[in-house]
Amino acid sequence: MRHHLKIAVCLLAAGVMSTGGVGAQTATSPKPIKVMTAAPSLTTAVPLTVIARHFDKAHGLVIENPQAGTNSALIIDAVLSGNADFAVAGTLTVLQAIRAGGDLTIIGGVANNQLVTVVGNDVPKKIGVTSDAPIGERIKALKGLTIGTNPAGATYTQMLRAYLKEYGLDPDNDVKLVGIADASALITGLEQGRFDAIATASGVAEQALSLNAGSVWFSGARGDIPGSEKSIVALAVTRPDVIEKDPATVEAFRASLADGLKAINEDHVETGRVLKEQFFQKFDPSLWEIVWNGATAAFPTSLTFSRDAFTFWISNDPKGAESYQDIDYEKITYGPSQG
Repeated sequence: MRHHLKIAVCLLAAGVMSTGGVGAQTATSPKPIKVMTAAPSLTTAVPLTVIARHFDKAHGLVIENPQAGTNSALIIDAVLSGNADFAVAGTLTVLQAIRAGGDLTIIGGVANNQLVTVVGNDVPKKIGVTSDAPIGERIKALKGLTIGTNPAGATYTQMLRAYLKEYGLDPDNDVKLVGIADASALITGLEQGRFDAIATASGVAEQALSLNAGSVWFSGARGDIPGSEKSIVALAVTRPDVIEKDPATVEAFRASLADGLKAINEDHVETGRVLKEQFFQKFDPSLWEIVWNGATAAFPTSLTFSRDAFTFWISNDPKGAESYQDIDYEKITYGPSQG
């Protein structure tokens, strides 16, 4: 997790030069594209499924998968700089990059709300609330706790702040949020007692359970938070010039992602087995089964990034929805992904 994750979709270039461009695509001449994403977690499960179940090859793509960290800003920078053609990154970071002038187009949403909060073993007794209490009681019970989460302004941090507010807590005064860029430091921080709780992506937060450091308090991935399926947390993006110059490859990439979503939703057990074997080898097998089988609300059924999801995120941006007054949803979202 301490190394940068870089998914390079390396496609054979045979036949591309003879066509005078990158637009031609055949089964024997897959195209070279590069896709950047973050470290393996449930948030990145769709692109990982594409690799693990070879949906890339079905659409003329071959994906190489060096793995790394969790910084969405670096991932987006790779696309903006031309060092990558596509990326899968945190929704809010994508929108903030667009607001700042980044020339990006959203081509699909690939993960629903997967915020998971794990509390230390002594916390339920200390706060007098159990993990089977109504969701509102569980969130209100976080008052006064120190919570390790992602850096300030990150997708999961802002999502946590949104739910704290929704259930009556002031995230700046009622809790102490500590932003940590290194996911493994969140786990060890909970284990060592530096945090009362941690809140981050599913597939990361639950690793604390394998150390007997805590228990799941609530999980968006399993549908604990009503309406959280509208809170898309990860987006596939590209630059407008990629869409203009090579729409066929954009559609091929989207088709491979769509196949990944379908496999996750309709062949969940087998897809989980393959993902565990290829990308989550160090994940405790019994814990992986709990996490994966419990992810009943973790993934959308299509690549849609709806206007409702757009509104949710700009409303929960630290600078407020008014900071997006010059951003047109329809202009930044690829037509087939609108909804």
